[in-house]
Order: sequence, then structure tokens, then C-alpha cells
Amino acid sequence: MAFFQYFSQAESDCLVRSFAKSLKNYGMIIPERFEHSKQLYAEFNSSNKNYVPKVNLLISWVNQTQKHCSIEIWSDEPLNREKTLCKKVHNEISKFIKPVDSTSMDRLIESYKNT
Repeated sequence: MAFFQYFSQAESDCLVRSFAKSLKNYGMIIPERFEHSKQLYAEFNSSNKNYVPKVNLLISWVNQTQKHCSIEIWSDEPLNREKTLCKKVHNEISKFIKPVDSTSMDRLIESYKNT
């Protein structure tokens, strides 16, 4: 299974408000049941007819007060394959849902441990 995780910062105290529009513009589908959830789940399906891997994305709060969140992206593709749709989606999404820098990440991980 291909899996990527990183930490980011939301613009507001609502994950849907912070990220849904950008994810939909990218082509991800957000099931209705997640449009008012504390977490944000989205799916991306390839247009490749031969093999259609589904890439899943889950954004969860690490610290809602400080607007820190965890971004997880995964698919059922083999992790050791060099070019996966999961990796492509991760690379593209991390351009508009930016990872926090390493110093901020250390503080974020520390605050996560203390919750």
C-alpha cells in the first residue's frame, strides 16, 4: 500500500472551509457525509481505463486551536513501485496544501504528543 503523511496548517478552524474548494478544483470527490465532519475525506480516481487505483485523502486535526492538521494520502498501489498515482497526487496536492517547515513540524509533533 502506498502511503504519505505530512503536516500542514489550515486557514480557518474548519477543515472543509480551508481545503474543500482546492481539493474539488484538483478533481477530488468529497462524499456528502464528510461535508460537515470534523475530518475531511476525499477520493481521486484515475481516468486510466486499464487500472483504476483510487487515491484516498484524509485531513484530520492535530491541534484545532493552532489550526495544525495531518494530511494522509494512500492507495492500494504497491509502495515500492516508482511511479504511482498516489505519489503523483501527493506531490501535486502538497503544492497547494503546503507542508509546514521542519522547525514548525517539530513543534507540531511535540504539541501532538502532549494532547
